[in-house]
Amino acid sequence: MKAIIILIKQYQQQYFDWKLYLSILVFLMITTTINFYLDFEDNYIDPYDGTWWKGLWMFLFHAFPFLTICGLLYITGKNRQWLHSREFWLKVLVAFGVLGLFRSFQGYGFLLEGMDGVDVNFLTRPLHRISGLLTVVFPITLFYLYWEKDKSIRYYGLTLSQFDPKPYLTLLAIVAVFISIGSFEAGLQRFYPFYKGSGGDAFAQHHQVSELVSVFIYELGYGINFIYVEYIFRGFLVLAFARILGGYAVLAMVGAYMFLHYGKPLAEAISSVFGAYILGIISLHTRKIWGGVIIHVGVAWLMELLGYLQARL
Repeated sequence: MKAIIILIKQYQQQYFDWKLYLSILVFLMITTTINFYLDFEDNYIDPYDGTWWKGLWMFLFHAFPFLTICGLLYITGKNRQWLHSREFWLKVLVAFGVLGLFRSFQGYGFLLEGMDGVDVNFLTRPLHRISGLLTVVFPITLFYLYWEKDKSIRYYGLTLSQFDPKPYLTLLAIVAVFISIGSFEAGLQRFYPFYKGSGGDAFAQHHQVSELVSVFIYELGYGINFIYVEYIFRGFLVLAFARILGGYAVLAMVGAYMFLHYGKPLAEAISSVFGAYILGIISLHTRKIWGGVIIHVGVAWLMELLGYLQARL
């Protein structure tokens, strides 16, 4: 834990500028207010489910905050080389193209053909999450092998060599205390556990198995999903772009990551900024995403567990 605090302090000393941070804060406050007023993703993007427009919308939706923060870097004079960098724009196309594909992909539909409505309703979510192996890991790894110039960022942090999980388990234990307190907030209780809207109870009854089977299938897919999230945000958006943006890649990533949480409780959207900031700094220094995976999956499963418990209080 001490090592993580030192990393954050070192990053602050090198990259903190109150004008830049304040401008990013104002931007995120404005976009958050607009989003929660309009419920933008649910009302304007989700109606395109099942069409290629959904992928395009997701591309633009996440690229907008990333590029806006890059614009603020330009205005404040922190980094201007990105604007005329072909490498930067190629990576933008790859990063947000992958993210748009990941968030809109339904190519697993053939696996559901011939199944009854109960199975389709339940299995759609786990299959969508597991499909990230095809829509995220494969294209980003392919890009690394054939186009990435900086081979020192091995597979954008996917390597496990010399990885020490202890500091992240300690941080997770500390975060768990605050999450447990936050679980009493009404907004979070309405969303968690996500499993409750999955149709898992009907799936278990239909196949005459314990509902624990449904819970296991759903939560396994839910946890695996965060490996892909970390690979995109703390892997590609930080490590691939650090070659051009330096440590400021963390700040640009934070904006795109907050937009991922629009549609969730406001408290979770706000806390995602701080979580992304810390995990981004860790990834930038360690050049690995697995610390973020441990914390992210741990937090997600803990919120699911607390959701189950709160529902029974």
